[in-house]
Amino acid sequence: MSNVNGIFEELAAESGKNAKLDILRKHKANEQLKRACFLALDPFTQFFIRKIPTYKYGSAPRLTLDKALDALSDLSSRKVTGNAAIKHLTDVLSGCSADDARVIIRVIEKDLRCGVDTAVNKIWPGLIHEYPCMLASAYDQKLVDKLDFPAYVQCKLDGMRFNAIVNNGNVEFRSRNGKEIHIADPMFGLYFIEMAQGENVVFDGELICRDKKNKVIDRKTGNGILNKAVKGTQSMEEGQSVCAVLWDLIPYDDFQKGVCNLAYEIRLKALLYRTDPNRLTDLRVIVVETFTVENVDEARGHFDRYLNNGQEGIILKSKKMLWEDKRSRQQIKFKGELECDLKVVEWQPGTGKNAGRLGALICESADGKVRVGVGTGFTDADRDKITAKNSVGKIVAVKYNARINDKRSDVDSLFLPVFIEIRTDKSKADHSRSIK
Repeated sequence: MSNVNGIFEELAAESGKNAKLDILRKHKANEQLKRACFLALDPFTQFFIRKIPTYKYGSAPRLTLDKALDALSDLSSRKVTGNAAIKHLTDVLSGCSADDARVIIRVIEKDLRCGVDTAVNKIWPGLIHEYPCMLASAYDQKLVDKLDFPAYVQCKLDGMRFNAIVNNGNVEFRSRNGKEIHIADPMFGLYFIEMAQGENVVFDGELICRDKKNKVIDRKTGNGILNKAVKGTQSMEEGQSVCAVLWDLIPYDDFQKGVCNLAYEIRLKALLYRTDPNRLTDLRVIVVETFTVENVDEARGHFDRYLNNGQEGIILKSKKMLWEDKRSRQQIKFKGELECDLKVVEWQPGTGKNAGRLGALICESADGKVRVGVGTGFTDADRDKITAKNSVGKIVAVKYNARINDKRSDVDSLFLPVFIEIRTDKSKADHSRSIK
């Protein structure tokens, strides 16, 4: 078979999407390549090692790539853990050729580093399942009119969406796109293992950060701490500031399938039952504040109250709502300001005092039907730090006042766009249909 690492290097050297697809098509029959792509990109296959150990390989490798990939099952199944897992991986890497060891490292790090993550399914349809996530719909009066009352109102939070996945007595934290979140405080995971009560379940909610006085840290600073958890660089002190606000509980098997037929009212009650009230007092793991409302006017009353208290708004949820891997029409966002997530497609240099550093980011919706230049909201530190290399292709959160139509073009823009942050927890921009 062709050298798999050589194929990855060839892909990395190409910048064009079509050229990358052509390379993958050329090697479509390569089962080792297909297998390595699956193990690296499948969100439900994890190896639970954060740092590649030091290893040495000899001139006569004793493991083929297939045998080395086979050996990784002892890590993903947690047959070996801790120091034994590190030793096992060291032995695997030391037994491979130099090129095959590099493939194993890409797989373990869950990063092929060649820009083909979204292209793989075009070559091998259905190979990689997208990480499941239920989203709320943007406010639409027609959706509100169809909602059954009484319904629930919950505060719309301003942190990082996450899942705590408890499976076979172990817990892992994931972002909304399946990236592992490494909370530096090991005690944090024990809360979820205890609440799982021996079952395989997924807790859905939002991560926020609090200071030593239990005050919520501002969004930019807090999400900076949480982004370090995604990168695996969070300190113990930062990890101890992380708190979880939960709103859903899904059986693990249903989560993998992408649908749970239990009504939200039942799932919420199960979540409340599993949450030890004594633990709520430390504010590390809590259930989101929830109210039952009989009509839209009551919902708007809570919306106004939250806005006056400096919150973003509310989520209105049907008690009958199923959990589904899609944007649900049974939970609706009420927000004071509009916000969307866009993909950076171009970096523009600044002028005047910003000469030589960031001036603006050109951003687009997933389908390219909304395109806007974002030049405000950046601090001086942002303008120094955000470069073309580390921003193009990334997802950014943008606040705006209205979506505006350019009659000279088929592409819409946004009125008064303001940069909020780079979303390291997201890999896909919003579609234009969800941008109001």
